[in-house]
Amino acid sequence: MFKRFVGAVFLGCLLLFWLTGCGGSTPADTSGDVTSSPTAAPSVMVSPTPSPVAPSVTGIAMGVSPASFSSIGCGSATNIVFSAAITIAAGSTGGQIPYTWNIDHTSIAGSVTFAAGETSKTVTYTLSNYTVQLSSTSAVSGSITVGTPGSSVTSSSIGPTGTCRLPGPFEVTGIALSVSPASLTSIACNTTITVTYTATVTIAADSNAGTVVLVWTIGSYHQTVSLVFAPTQTVHTVSYSQTGKVVKVSTFPRLATIASTSPNAVTSASVKPAGTCA
Repeated sequence: MFKRFVGAVFLGCLLLFWLTGCGGSTPADTSGDVTSSPTAAPSVMVSPTPSPVAPSVTGIAMGVSPASFSSIGCGSATNIVFSAAITIAAGSTGGQIPYTWNIDHTSIAGSVTFAAGETSKTVTYTLSNYTVQLSSTSAVSGSITVGTPGSSVTSSSIGPTGTCRLPGPFEVTGIALSVSPASLTSIACNTTITVTYTATVTIAADSNAGTVVLVWTIGSYHQTVSLVFAPTQTVHTVSYSQTGKVVKVSTFPRLATIASTSPNAVTSASVKPAGTCA
């Protein structure tokens, strides 16, 4: 009976050992434990804030009105407007840019303001009630300097072209022809001489002048020449020379005339040295 009891206990102990680890510590419950590797915080890329870009002048386009004095009467007063289209580099945050006009040797300061992203602005200066004269083409001009000292840009100089309009008509009013020597009577025959014909051309006063076209006729010889008259100029001369031997009976020196064909037709009197050689 006792042996059965001991055998039953021994079997029960084996069963308990098998189930719980008889005589040993009970394993800790780890079912709720979670083992994980540390996770790094997500990386956020932050773009650097761009530095402000100051306006930088890249170009200046100049203009002037009127572009020419040719349609304006001399002595008339008119307004001359200079304009400058100022261009700056793209991407500017804008701001104020100083400039200085250079008009007729006079400096006039100013400034222009660009908004952010704006790349072009036009500024103007008016020369008021300017009296136009024949010399105005070379006297009136303007340019502009834009920016601060050390980083400024200066435009080319510009001004109206042409000459103001004078009231007189451009036309030939007379042609006087002379010859040298005027006489052959004091020249020994068989002498080689040079005969020079000189034409004095007169045009109407107070004109803007221009080009007079002339044709020489000396014997059977013809030659076309041009005389350029400046404004208000009324007299111009042109010469033609021939060299030959003088004899008692000869076609030298020859009879000469000269005639204008433009702007109008006028013909001179015919001339040749008087007399015969001695």
